[in-house]
Amino acid sequence: MSCWTGVSPLASTRQRSSVGVGVGAILAALLLSFQPCCRGSSGDRSWVFQSCLQQCIASGCTLLPHLPVSEQQALGVHSCPAACARMRQASPMPLSLRLFRWSCEDDCKYHCMEAVEGWKARAAGGGLSSIHASSQHNQPQGQPQVLPVEKYYGKWPFRRVAGMQELLSVLASLANLAAHALCLARLRARVRTVVAAAHITTAPAAPPTRASGAGPQGPDGLLCRLPYPFLGLWTAYSVLHMNAWLWSALFHCRDTRTTERLDYCSAIAVVAAGLAAAVARSLWGHTRRRRLAAVAAMLCIIVGLAAHLHYMLAVKFDYGWNMRVCVAAGVTTALLWLVWVWGVRHPARGRMTAFLLLAHAAMLLEVLDFAPPVASGRLLDAHAAWHWATVPLTALFYSWLEADADWCQAGRAAVAVGAGEAGARAGGAVGAAAGGVEAGKHKAV
Repeated sequence: MSCWTGVSPLASTRQRSSVGVGVGAILAALLLSFQPCCRGSSGDRSWVFQSCLQQCIASGCTLLPHLPVSEQQALGVHSCPAACARMRQASPMPLSLRLFRWSCEDDCKYHCMEAVEGWKARAAGGGLSSIHASSQHNQPQGQPQVLPVEKYYGKWPFRRVAGMQELLSVLASLANLAAHALCLARLRARVRTVVAAAHITTAPAAPPTRASGAGPQGPDGLLCRLPYPFLGLWTAYSVLHMNAWLWSALFHCRDTRTTERLDYCSAIAVVAAGLAAAVARSLWGHTRRRRLAAVAAMLCIIVGLAAHLHYMLAVKFDYGWNMRVCVAAGVTTALLWLVWVWGVRHPARGRMTAFLLLAHAAMLLEVLDFAPPVASGRLLDAHAAWHWATVPLTALFYSWLEADADWCQAGRAAVAVGAGEAGARAGGAVGAAAGGVEAGKHKAV
């Protein structure tokens, strides 16, 4: 999803900005140093896995080529996939597999992966085949040979649950979707409540003046002619996020060509929306030139998004290029927010800075990329941990949006009060002048 950055609320302005830039630059360097993701991995390219897969597709049961069936059954790595039941004229495929459209070949891939990894884990006590033993020349005699957990088709060997490939990532994606829905509803309710309490609809705002200073009633706060003019922008932003998290959940349920593309395209749309929102909020102003600049910048982002999606879908689905675009857009978004909130001295600038740093720190989990440990039931990996870390960060970001709405309301209310006081002073001056004229008439008479 989108990229951001932040620090301790006690740090100085320079420290916060430099740390935010540093985290973004380090993250970009780390991610850009990786090779583009590919669909093939060492696990699915191994001859043991490929032999098992071909045997399973042909017969409907897994069979590792280097072990007799009796030994595989003793190790618990011999199985007959349920999706291939029709080949054996057995019971029909379970509903969970039919719901997520598991074919016989797909189910064979999962069961062969389980067989290979299960054999490696159980054979660590000395039951390795001669072929693998010969490849471990540097292994001291008498010590168990432990083979590393490998990826298959770009993914770690997760345990499948109810037909879902990555259960914890599915739940985390749904939790993020719910967080955006709840926080958006709270933001909209907060804006309506503040408007009703302040009776803003009955107090038209006057144009901003040069005499207004910074702070809650500073120059940017006075630009808010509506109760919160950016509510529509953030509503659209939230809807895009909820759409992205929905496709993320489906992609982690079942990794297919369709769900993968929908997940990636939805995610890059969210990244572009985050950049567009930062541009709109920082450039929008009371002058026509600033508004035109904000609209022009947003149109450029939309055109760039369309070009990127066309390249990814019609030319080449390039994982490495997509990663570079996401990192560049995310770091630019973070820098825009940091420069703007500190430049206008936004009252919630510390909250935004903390959010940016914590979000980028959470993304470092992607760099770790650890395999799902056995203690987690082979359900939790670095990617799932990152998804769970973004749930509380969503609430932190929306709390900043609420503070931004309050800032706009405070600036608009200050303008209305100032306009009323100016009107009262003007009315008093007119009354005094009229009284002087009347007194002059009486004196003349």
